[in-house]
Amino acid sequence: MRAWVVTAGVLVAAALAGALAHSGTPGPILLLEIRDTINPATASYLEGGIHRAESSGASLVVVELDTPGGLLASVKSMAEAVSASAVPVVVYTSPAGASATSAGALLTFSAHVAAMAPGTHIGAAHPVDANGKAEEGPAGDKAVNDTAAFARGLAEVRGRNVDLAAEVVSKSRSFTAPEAVEKKVVDLLAEDRGALLRSLDGRKVRTRSGDVILHTQGAEIEVLEMSVGQRLMSWLAHPNVAAILMTLGMLLIYVEVSHPGISVAGVTGAACLIVAFMAFQVLPIRAGGVVFLGLGLLLLVLEAFAVSGGWLAAAGVISFVLGLLWFVDPTQTDITVSAAVWLPAGLTLAFVATVVTVAAARMRRLSKELRARIGGGGEWGVQGYEGRVETPVPAGGRGKAQFRGEIWTVESHQALKAGQAVKVIGVKGFTLRVEPVQSEDENK
Repeated sequence: MRAWVVTAGVLVAAALAGALAHSGTPGPILLLEIRDTINPATASYLEGGIHRAESSGASLVVVELDTPGGLLASVKSMAEAVSASAVPVVVYTSPAGASATSAGALLTFSAHVAAMAPGTHIGAAHPVDANGKAEEGPAGDKAVNDTAAFARGLAEVRGRNVDLAAEVVSKSRSFTAPEAVEKKVVDLLAEDRGALLRSLDGRKVRTRSGDVILHTQGAEIEVLEMSVGQRLMSWLAHPNVAAILMTLGMLLIYVEVSHPGISVAGVTGAACLIVAFMAFQVLPIRAGGVVFLGLGLLLLVLEAFAVSGGWLAAAGVISFVLGLLWFVDPTQTDITVSAAVWLPAGLTLAFVATVVTVAAARMRRLSKELRARIGGGGEWGVQGYEGRVETPVPAGGRGKAQFRGEIWTVESHQALKAGQAVKVIGVKGFTLRVEPVQSEDENK
């Protein structure tokens, strides 16, 4: 019995020693980089990173952030993922010159630990319209109040400055990194990644699974890259990209309709429009703006078939530009179509439409002058012309005849012989109605 007790004691002691030794080795740190707008792709990237950290036994998730802002719906989804994470999440705005602006500030507020590098800044989360001005009216007030409450709630949970977090939204307050730390908007100031990990070592944070002591010294760092699909979605999720694709698609479609037969232009234009509509799927859009975009395309296409003197094209360009300005919902994102995109897009469309309209008017004028010079009337300018029968034409049937050096399909109520002189008396589609020309001897 004594031997068994001693053996059991040794085994228990060994197990405890092994457990203590294992606990002394920090788990790996999963590193994510978000250096783009906050959108469904970056939300998917962060949520996937948290799930991977939980399943792989990582001790910490560090998100290095540099963003101008993005979609409110996406940052709310990211904040929910951070809140539900059993692994601590650190959001670190870096390097110098980087920013956590607008939606990026809200994401920083949601982190278990918020850190910034010197030379970075955070703030300016007030919703704006397409012109960069504050959204006014009941809709604007609702968006501001809702977003401010969201920021205030995130700061309260993490023990940060609740009032200043709300003012980041309501008053567009911005802070440099030292100011943000001093005013308790964020937690840490770290010069680089190494300094950040040293500052985090031994820090206690609270996650959904309870308090966690961070052990970062000597921890292995694993970098998680965005997938190809996430990168593509992130690229498409910018209104400027959607606007450029939409403009290019409209230009190519307009060129194809104005000059039928250029199949490459039509196919490429259709592809651009399809990709632009894919971008619309990940952007908060307003139906009125999309209607203006569609109306602009319709008016430009109609210009190619109707003789309006360019009025339809002008209305189409104006409608399209208004659509670019209004199709993104400013209450859901601060990233709208830049003037550097919609202004050149409108000018380019106007230039191309003017060139096509002027060219079409010149062609009509030259055609009219040519018909006046060579004579003839009817749809194809051949009515009244005389020619020669090429193949015999039975009574009430069809055959071939030559006019102005061109071979035409003709029909006649009288039988016609090859070589007989005929005159065009009418036009029916691509078929000419003819009658025989009587010679002077026949008239006598």
